[in-house]
Amino acid sequence: MTALARARRQGPNRTQLVDFLAEYGFVAFFVIWVVFLSIATDAFLTERNLLLLLRQASIYGIPAIGATFVILLGELDISFGSVIGVAGVAAAEVLVAGGDATMAIAAAIGVGVLVGAVNGFLVTVLRIPSVVSTLGMLSVVLGIAVVYTGGTAIHGPALDPIDWLAQGYFGPIPIPVIILFVGYSVGWFVLNRTRFGMHVYLTGDNREAAYRSGIGVDRVRVAVFIIAGALAGLGGVILVSRVSQAQATFGADALFPVLTAVILGGAGLQGGRGRIGNTLIASIFLASLLNGIILLGVDAQYQRIVLGAILIAAVSLDRFRS
Repeated sequence: MTALARARRQGPNRTQLVDFLAEYGFVAFFVIWVVFLSIATDAFLTERNLLLLLRQASIYGIPAIGATFVILLGELDISFGSVIGVAGVAAAEVLVAGGDATMAIAAAIGVGVLVGAVNGFLVTVLRIPSVVSTLGMLSVVLGIAVVYTGGTAIHGPALDPIDWLAQGYFGPIPIPVIILFVGYSVGWFVLNRTRFGMHVYLTGDNREAAYRSGIGVDRVRVAVFIIAGALAGLGGVILVSRVSQAQATFGADALFPVLTAVILGGAGLQGGRGRIGNTLIASIFLASLLNGIILLGVDAQYQRIVLGAILIAAVSLDRFRS
């Protein structure tokens, strides 16, 4: 067999292998990591630790649902970190003023919806690129929250009514874990079984073609930014419930884990491609990495290095998928 013939014969197989690794390589590494931790530490596979891991995954996994929708559009929303912080502050202020848990949750989600609507307006009406407009909103929203709170944390017994949101259980399952899986189930259904989900994929794949086919492209884009804002708001109130205090800067560390989970899960930065179920797996994978670092006794400061390296690897995988 000539060299040319061998290349022709091996070419498709190599392409399929690269495609497979690009799409599911992180899952294989996840499995290897779990096996390693299971051998290296007795604490990893305990029921208590696994539930803790899933609880950790819910903090950033819930906002990652909305971020997946946005990236499927071919857009980028980096304002959600500030939304998480200011939504938590809004929920705390409602509780301090005498409101109940329902009002606090509604306030947090409402803040997210408002920021998402503004993001959608900037992108669709003013035609500002999403990465620029949401970067500006990140700074504006954070600044407003810091000025309002004076840079101080809100804490105390007034926040007790929402303790159940992050610390409660339904049977043996933590409530935030239930919210996490329900959220992804709804997200999967919307993207795969509704006309709106189809419009999201079509708009992200080819906006001009979607417009010419009669899809209200701008309406879809605004709706997606609102969804992303609402989920970031929900993530903010869950975070406040978990740490029992609220501060404007609490969402500052959300950018890396959320975007890394979405990109690592296979959502293409060009839009129109991705599976929301993979975002869930990637969120749990990232939580397991940080959980494993702690169990192995590695300095927690290395977490940033790990997340940064994984984000670079995730973008590299996206290039292979492209």
